[in-house]
Amino acid sequence: MRCPLDAFDPFSAEYLTDPYALYAQAHAEQRVFYSAALGYWVLTGYDDIKRVLRDAVTYASRNATDPFTPVTTETAAVFRAGGYAMQRVLLNADAPVHPRVRRQVAAAFTPQRIATLAPRIGALVARYVHDIIAVAERQVDIVAALTYGLPAEVIFLLIGMDAEDVPAIKAGSESRVLFTWGKPTDEQQVALAHDMVDFWQRAVAFVEKRRLAPQDDYTSDLIRLRNGDDAVLTMGEITSVVFGLLLAGHETTTGFLTNAIVQLLSAPTRWQALAADPALIPAAVEELLRLDTSVIAMRRVTTAAVTLGGQDIPAGSNILALIGAANHDAEHFAVPGEYNPARAAAREHLSFGYGAHYCIGAPLARLEAQIVLQQLIAALPGAQLVAGQQLEYLPNTSFRGARSVLVRW
Repeated sequence: MRCPLDAFDPFSAEYLTDPYALYAQAHAEQRVFYSAALGYWVLTGYDDIKRVLRDAVTYASRNATDPFTPVTTETAAVFRAGGYAMQRVLLNADAPVHPRVRRQVAAAFTPQRIATLAPRIGALVARYVHDIIAVAERQVDIVAALTYGLPAEVIFLLIGMDAEDVPAIKAGSESRVLFTWGKPTDEQQVALAHDMVDFWQRAVAFVEKRRLAPQDDYTSDLIRLRNGDDAVLTMGEITSVVFGLLLAGHETTTGFLTNAIVQLLSAPTRWQALAADPALIPAAVEELLRLDTSVIAMRRVTTAAVTLGGQDIPAGSNILALIGAANHDAEHFAVPGEYNPARAAAREHLSFGYGAHYCIGAPLARLEAQIVLQQLIAALPGAQLVAGQQLEYLPNTSFRGARSVLVRW
């Protein structure tokens, strides 16, 4: 991809199929540039992006979930009628709300809670893998067969929701991605809003159910921490946290698991090396998170005039930090396009963010990825990508994972 950087189109199939060509171009020509079409300053350098993520005061998060397409009057009416009342709590919140909410969310997201999930995740993965190897044709769409539904079921294990809601929640999550980080038409926006209202109402009903009858799950832990005190957490904030987890907690993992499988099978020796020595999988996961993250961009807004990459940026400016580009910055990662699971700096990737908004679910995502790769590679050591397929991606700025990947064995 060689085009003027000010013509940058993050919604295009060309970019989403291979964003790394544009990242390399930007690193060589202009690490910080302005996109008039988006109304955003675009950052591509590792140091600039880490600086932005580190400083939550100068670079606020309040625009993180603002739709790129203005909300129409008809769409706003759909939200009002459906009681859609998501609050700014984590990803899109700043001080003083964010530190207070995150403190409680982190207190409930304990290592013990994650540890109790490990055997249950293992059993879930075993069920999915069993169904895959039973396919007589010895070929599946690995997204449909594994990476689409599994991460949602894992998050459901955490928060306590029933697995029967997976299809509706996955559909609602995709609608929210397109609505918030995509570029829908006015008509599409209305349809997406209806899906998001259904998604929100499911979260409201579930949290109320747990309020009335707490169980041994993360949602109930939040309610117990609240202990009836709105100064700790309001019920609306708890619902918003759960609503957020029902998107961020699995869409990112779906994309990453898919990307990881594609990367490992694109050069069969990578897959075979892990089959021969599964102890290499944790290091491989870190390198894959760097090499082909599913979270390719994060948004911020400046609260003061700043200078980044030699560009003077006014206060109140929108920032699009290309995480995928930071992870491929040759000034920080030698030969960044190369898969190197022995890379000493691999864990310095920014795929989980950095600073105050660092992904609270990172330990769970790592655990899940390791379990999936261990079981899938052991079951299918001779797996291969089906030749000639064209991978497609959901058109949005921030989340990237192929929607269908054919694998045979």
